[in-house]
Amino acid sequence: MKTVTVKPVTAISLTAAHLSLGAVGMFLVLLALLHLIEREFDLSWRFMSEYALGSYGWVMVLGFFALALSCAALFAAIRSHISTLGGKIGLGILLVVAVAMVMAGLFPQDPVTAKPDELTTQGNLHALAAMVGIPGFAFAAVLISLSLVRHPAWASARRLLFWTAHFYWIALAAMFVYLGVAVPHAGGFGPDVYAGWFNRLVVLAQCAWLIATAWHAAQLSRPTA
Repeated sequence: MKTVTVKPVTAISLTAAHLSLGAVGMFLVLLALLHLIEREFDLSWRFMSEYALGSYGWVMVLGFFALALSCAALFAAIRSHISTLGGKIGLGILLVVAVAMVMAGLFPQDPVTAKPDELTTQGNLHALAAMVGIPGFAFAAVLISLSLVRHPAWASARRLLFWTAHFYWIALAAMFVYLGVAVPHAGGFGPDVYAGWFNRLVVLAQCAWLIATAWHAAQLSRPTA
């Protein structure tokens, strides 16, 4: 049976883990702030990305960049503990997700109420970023988690990694199923389609996995006496 070697952690890993935690924490603070200052967007049915269209759109842009930074920093924090092919693929996808987050910040979403002839190039680019980044994160989280739990140093985090990774894709699948039924029934997006709640659940699930993984990486990277 192949033995999984424990590679030494470095100061870079510790810094990257802390940076990932700080960035996802900043994102959550910014998102909470947007819910208070941009009340024109009903959070029950308007997508989180639409905050970029409001008077404080730059706050949402910073939020996207913070989430991208969290993903990229986590890549640096855990790459030395990834030994499987699947895990390395997951790391690659995580970087793609980070790029997609930057792209989502640079190109604002069109209003969810926009008709086909009202869609803009920026909105289409945002949609492309979402189509890559949102499902891509599900693959990255699962593949990375499956690889990390093979590492002896991550044994104590096995259950938390699995729960948070699976929580994300389950929340995402639930959103897709709900929208697939609710949107045609309502004749489009509107107050009767609670897309906003599902969207925010998916985002919180994403943050939960980032926090759980970065937190354990930070604990492993602390120098021992």
